[in-house]
Amino acid sequence: MSNYRIETINFVDLENQMTIPTYQRPIVWSKSQKLAFIDNISRGFPFGSLLLYKYDNAEQYSLIDGQQRFTTLREYQRNPQEYFPIEANASCHIESLMSLTGANQQPEDAQAKLKSQFVAAIKEMLRLHATARNLSSSYLAKKIKEIYPASNSASDLDIVDIQGNLIKALDEYVNLSTLQIPCVFFTGDKSELPEVFANVNLGGKKLTKYQVFAAQWNRYKVQLSQEKYSNEILERTISRYESLTDAREGLEIEDFSSEEMRRERVVTLPEFCRALGELVIEQCRACWPAKTIEQDDTVDTIGYNTLAIAFGIRPQEIAGKKGGQPGLPDIFANAGFENAPAAIERLIERTLSEYGEINGRFARYLRKPGSKEAYETSKSSGQLQFLSFFAALWFIRYGAIRSTDFEPKPGYKKMGYAETTRNLFRCFVLDMLTNQWKGSGDSRLGNYIDGTLTYANSSAFSKAKLESAAQSYLESIDNSESINVDPIAKTLLTVLANNNAHAYCESLYDIEHLISRETLRSKKSGQYAYKAYKLPGGNLGNIAFLSSSENRSKGSTTLPASGGELFAFNGEREYIFDGKCLLDADIDLKTGKPETARKFLHERAQIMLEALVKMLTQD
Repeated sequence: MSNYRIETINFVDLENQMTIPTYQRPIVWSKSQKLAFIDNISRGFPFGSLLLYKYDNAEQYSLIDGQQRFTTLREYQRNPQEYFPIEANASCHIESLMSLTGANQQPEDAQAKLKSQFVAAIKEMLRLHATARNLSSSYLAKKIKEIYPASNSASDLDIVDIQGNLIKALDEYVNLSTLQIPCVFFTGDKSELPEVFANVNLGGKKLTKYQVFAAQWNRYKVQLSQEKYSNEILERTISRYESLTDAREGLEIEDFSSEEMRRERVVTLPEFCRALGELVIEQCRACWPAKTIEQDDTVDTIGYNTLAIAFGIRPQEIAGKKGGQPGLPDIFANAGFENAPAAIERLIERTLSEYGEINGRFARYLRKPGSKEAYETSKSSGQLQFLSFFAALWFIRYGAIRSTDFEPKPGYKKMGYAETTRNLFRCFVLDMLTNQWKGSGDSRLGNYIDGTLTYANSSAFSKAKLESAAQSYLESIDNSESINVDPIAKTLLTVLANNNAHAYCESLYDIEHLISRETLRSKKSGQYAYKAYKLPGGNLGNIAFLSSSENRSKGSTTLPASGGELFAFNGEREYIFDGKCLLDADIDLKTGKPETARKFLHERAQIMLEALVKMLTQD
């Protein structure tokens, strides 16, 4: 027997009876996808059904699948002018307006401006028609008169007709009042809804594993205290749901009430993980860019894995394993954390404390020159690399916690904790130079969670390892044809700059090419010079920090052409001990002789890498 039934329901009847489960993901359709969907409907083509559930004694439907389609229809209802193809349906009317008003007699530039203003007036008229439904028949005529007072008043009646024709075209494009929506109602037990949600989303835009967890684990609850960090978790959860409601054109989230949540102080385990991820990102400003907090997948990755690390769970085992091995929800609950608000607060505080230790180590190296708060957090490292630092520290200090009264291990400071903290940034650079985290992901992180790998000994870091990595990196970039600044090079340049922070006295600096982009793009045998000669124009040997004031003063003048007058080369700061060698490299490259440039780029990169090794191994 099937656990569903199929009905066709008018959109208007559905509109005010729909809620969204908390585990639904945010809106993911792009504007082009939304436009294509509305266009399909306008052409009478079939479109996907909605999967709904109706709770007992409830007036509203729960939208299990079809959120993107339904919210797009609601968006069209409120802003049809953004989807209605003006050019295809109103071009003749626009030309009529230009003719009737005499605007087409104006100079060409004035005509273009007036036409743009007329189109904007039409769009606003269509929006008001869709939302107010009591629009004056003379609305457009009055707006046209405001835009172009010189228009002929005798044309007003004709403009009234144009307004009527445009409204008719809009109503016929997609008539939501008569649109029938195919609906599939799930009639099984409500406890099965998260599984149904995960299964129906196997196709289309694939759910991340964390979105699946959010659907499947919403029955696991976390009781929060009134303390600082617990309150942060609570308020961030509320704020997210309020933002999602706004993004969905006011579509309510079921079982969500900000007042009730603040009163009860209970969140689900997925909500806790999500908010924890946000807190970690804000604690580690030197590790993750501020905009990371807007990236749902990354926030989930950080939050879920951070909690899993604290309980000694490898990434591959967060959901548990076949054969009955428990996953994160069961271990979390069995340890007593569901109803232990004081322990939850302590867990958050200790977690953020470890991340604070990491952030402190990285902030001194990654601060942008001249800045107090901005950091170079480029795409130079693997997504999970910073999580491995947390895992290594947590394993030494706490191990895998299994009860609410967890405490640091006795003597943990003598068990490699201090050496690990000292090595964190060193290993960050070493792993970056050797691409250790490229494609490693979950399995490598798991080895730090259980102590198989560590950052506390010579197998993790040594001067010889760093020297070898630097040499290999130099060899890899020597013939890397590039002009855009390489993320790793950008990070290394920032590290070196912090070693000479006293030399950067301005408040703002730009990264500048030494051999200019113009020279690198000069044509040789039909190719750009940097491509023809395989020059690393965007890599370490060719980039330096230039104060923004110097950069503005320099204008389009290349650094070599400035003769050093606008840019005072400082060997300690720029690792350029002879400005003439840069000038020669630039001149020779322009005349088809790349070897001077190649020599300059190699030698400068080598000097910088040697300085980097010395800097990181001097203690």
